[in-house]
Amino acid sequence: VLTHTLINPTFNFAQAKEGKYDARVALEVVKETDAGIVVNGARLLATLGPHADEIEVFPSTLLKGSEENIPFAFAFAIPISTKGVRLICRDTYDHGKSTFDAPLASRFEEMDAVVIFENVLVPWERVFMYRDPLLCNRAFADTNAVIHMMHQVVCGKLAKAEFIVGLLCAMAKATGKDKDMNVKGMIAEAMWMAESVRAFRFQAEALAAEDHYGTFVPQRRPLDTSRNTFPKMYPRLIEIVHLLGSSSLMATPAEADLSNELADDVAKYFQTVNLDSEDRIALFRLAHDVAVSGFGNRQVLYERFFFGPQNIMASIYYDLYNKDDMIARVEELLKR
Repeated sequence: VLTHTLINPTFNFAQAKEGKYDARVALEVVKETDAGIVVNGARLLATLGPHADEIEVFPSTLLKGSEENIPFAFAFAIPISTKGVRLICRDTYDHGKSTFDAPLASRFEEMDAVVIFENVLVPWERVFMYRDPLLCNRAFADTNAVIHMMHQVVCGKLAKAEFIVGLLCAMAKATGKDKDMNVKGMIAEAMWMAESVRAFRFQAEALAAEDHYGTFVPQRRPLDTSRNTFPKMYPRLIEIVHLLGSSSLMATPAEADLSNELADDVAKYFQTVNLDSEDRIALFRLAHDVAVSGFGNRQVLYERFFFGPQNIMASIYYDLYNKDDMIARVEELLKR
């Protein structure tokens, strides 16, 4: 298992905004030796960190090309068990429940951790880049790695959106709400989102081209569009689960209640027009895990900030967008 870290902790927002980092918290090179570089500081956020065999430390998102940033300009990979590496984890969302009671958290919890490097020796053969802030800044773009990452991500987002559509349809069918025009309208909105993501992926793949490395690369713009719109789509998808599920997201007895002294009451009072009580409870416990639980809300937070703050991502999208042709159309009309 390979985990990675991309971001230095923010000690001073204004400083970080200028592409600078504070040596009190940011991971930096503190010494060079014949064996390698010695790094000290912290990085976040290593998903699956405690389960990983290796950790890849990528260049930070932005570094100004100045002498003071040289200690922060590097990329390397080392075993997670390397001396001096420590992980500080968040609370777990897997509380030891069964796959019935917590169908997602019990299966797919992926711990996140802040990684502490206390004077960690990184052998030279494990160092990919060093002492070149501008090279670090160009690494993702010049290799087209960022485009391949976006393509991998859009595939995951499509699967996620399709799953939510399926969940909403199952919830509506269970209660007979699938005949209601307002409910159809809510679910149709979720369907539009899924189909939009599918269209982004299709266009990116259909217009793929070979780069100067001889690798086929998907078209960037639809992938950029997807990564800027899905952080807004996903919270809305979860909101639709809330609106459709309502109190049923809380009326969810535990698996044990299907066979204890409450079993007869559960069988009678938790059935719906199209599902018996056990199947109905299983469905809405799944919806609860998606939209109400700590596991589910971590997913919402994750989607909001996966590629970075939305205002920064939108600004980058604006800068990369080919605006000249569209401005020219307006100017041409004004000249007539």
